[in-house]
Amino acid sequence: MSEKRQTGPQARRDFHENRIGREKNGVMRFWWAAWWAAAELKHLSRRDAAKAHEQGLALAEQLAAFARGLNDQHHAHLMTQRGGRSRASA
Repeated sequence: MSEKRQTGPQARRDFHENRIGREKNGVMRFWWAAWWAAAELKHLSRRDAAKAHEQGLALAEQLAAFARGLNDQHHAHLMTQRGGRSRASA
């Protein structure tokens, strides 16, 4: 019989606090980057509104594609955890 080594409550707590901290850090970095891009587009719109609009649309398309990719990766991960079953067939 194989024995699993049990981790202590403090080790589990530290692991999850660090994981949550890394995720929060990633979200904060994303929002600072989005804020910076919005500020740059605001300044550009004062000089050339058409160019700012064009670049804003391009940025929105890139962000949407990035979000779709993350969503697809997360969905695939969830499906592998569930053994590929969907809720409709469960």
